[in-house]
Amino acid sequence: MNEGSRAQWLDQAQKIDARIEKLRPEAERHVVGQHVISQVLLKRFAAPFGSNGLKLVPFNLDHPDRLHKMASPRQCGKVPYFARFASASLEQLWGKLETRIPDAARAVDRGDVFQHEHHVQTLKDLIALHLVRSLNYRKVHERIFTKVYTETRTALLTDKSELLRRAVLQRSGLHLAGPQGLAAAADEILSPHLANFDNGADFRARIEDTFAKAKEMISGAGLEILMPAAGEFLLGDNPALTIQQSETRTAFNVAIGDSTAIVLPFGPRHLLVGRTPRNGMSVTTEYTVGFLNRLQIEAAEERVYLRPRSGQDAIVRGYLKQGIRSARGLTR
Repeated sequence: MNEGSRAQWLDQAQKIDARIEKLRPEAERHVVGQHVISQVLLKRFAAPFGSNGLKLVPFNLDHPDRLHKMASPRQCGKVPYFARFASASLEQLWGKLETRIPDAARAVDRGDVFQHEHHVQTLKDLIALHLVRSLNYRKVHERIFTKVYTETRTALLTDKSELLRRAVLQRSGLHLAGPQGLAAAADEILSPHLANFDNGADFRARIEDTFAKAKEMISGAGLEILMPAAGEFLLGDNPALTIQQSETRTAFNVAIGDSTAIVLPFGPRHLLVGRTPRNGMSVTTEYTVGFLNRLQIEAAEERVYLRPRSGQDAIVRGYLKQGIRSARGLTR
């Protein structure tokens, strides 16, 4: 997932600033326990346990040999204060989509989903949602902001220093004294942007904007739904993955525009593949299921989610013992 280049980021700055100001009156309206993985999706990996309701296994990849206790879908996939600015309205935006997922899921299970274009669109939007409402996207946002902020400040102190001096002189009638005065002026100009980053406002506005763009980029392409010939799919805590495939290697978390496909597990028996050349459901090999599961493990921040008593825990442990996690790409 990628928010674009420094130039694209700066081009959007005015639009983002305007959106932040519109959101500012609701800045403190929060949802504390925000799900980054839809509960509807988590429920598809869960199994009923009598009066205890649906349960699934959150498997901690950093501690694979400990006892992994079952949990309800409500307890899983949460990030406290994922969005720290005006998160209530963001949850409302997500909710408009998530209320459509159960009907689309039933159509997938029946096998007639491609007879209903609105369900197909819902599944494409679900992929977009999990691309941007993700731990990976938040890390990308933080990395790009830090890079753009540093590069912009450096430019104000070097290549654009004379422009900065003239701007300060026109505004205040003061001549900047030495490098310290120049640095203070640069910091003053950039301080509102830094404040909007620190309080989460920039992230809040950009995630909404990126969601709209991701939906648009995914909507026009095809959607395939894979079903395993053997085995089953698992779900990572960064479940939607943009992938770029070559003859020998598959890279993940690439920019949407650079991806050859976007994958999202949709239960043990189904996996969504966006940005494909065609629509359809197909059965995939046990090898491909294993490969896609390894991608989920590689991309996960901390956990993968398993169907209870599926035997997947032993498979995950076996893969982790190979010691190749976090390679950011897999050899095919």
